[in-house]
Amino acid sequence: MNIQIKKWGTLILLSIIWGSSYILIKKGLTGLTAIELGSIRIIITTIIVAPFGYSKIKLIPKEKFKWVLFSACVGSFFPAYLFAFAETQISSSVTAVMVSLTPLFTLLISVLIFSAAFIRRQLLGVCIGFIGILILVYNELLISSYNLLFVSFVIIAAFCYAINANILKYKLPGIPAIALVFMSFVFLFIPAFIILILSDFPISEFIYAPDIIESIVYIFILALFGTAIAKTMYIKLLEISTPVFSVSTTYLMPIVAIFWGLLDGEEFKLIQVIGTAVILIGVYLVTKKKGA
Repeated sequence: MNIQIKKWGTLILLSIIWGSSYILIKKGLTGLTAIELGSIRIIITTIIVAPFGYSKIKLIPKEKFKWVLFSACVGSFFPAYLFAFAETQISSSVTAVMVSLTPLFTLLISVLIFSAAFIRRQLLGVCIGFIGILILVYNELLISSYNLLFVSFVIIAAFCYAINANILKYKLPGIPAIALVFMSFVFLFIPAFIILILSDFPISEFIYAPDIIESIVYIFILALFGTAIAKTMYIKLLEISTPVFSVSTTYLMPIVAIFWGLLDGEEFKLIQVIGTAVILIGVYLVTKKKGA
């Protein structure tokens, strides 16, 4: 398969999957607290990937385990809880839009810490994409006084994603994706389980609570597609592209998230159409091949 087709195909598919994740988090919060949701998401993901990743652990050099643990924390653990807490106060579509800060953070980290090369057009594309984000959220932030603390949760999560993209690219290259995903969640399973127990989750009673069961179904879908499958695809995408290109999924995710928002009764105004168009221009500039 042509490498460009594979890159763009994976990027678009990831955008659809991750763009749908935020509505699943929103639905999951109807019967679960943010702490319960984050913990159950990690636990279910570990169980899902175990049969496929167990035999691959030996392919991870022991000296790389510290980087796998670091990647697990910034790429999965902290974001799982940060997004859950954020969506207790912020809509799913706005959350997805705010995550589009990730390419800006990724480019800055790549250049400042890992000495990656960049071109002015790429930086311009990131900035234009960020302007598109501001256009998308301006109207909603104007009419709703969102708690800045919860907005900061999304910004921190976006920064975590940016760090993880660079760690995977520069510190963990050449390791099979499923091995990295499984080992990451092995590290996270026990902490997540302990947090779930300490949260007073009614383990012995949840089968009698329809709202909890429904929420867990949504989180199972999220864990399967939005975490286990998507993270494996994401690592494979990093192998054939740059960190900045890979996190460009966060530019396309808002389009998917807004679509789900429409189905869930949210409004989609002209200013949001303009913001979406600006974001796509930013994506083009960031991912356009040099000299093309």
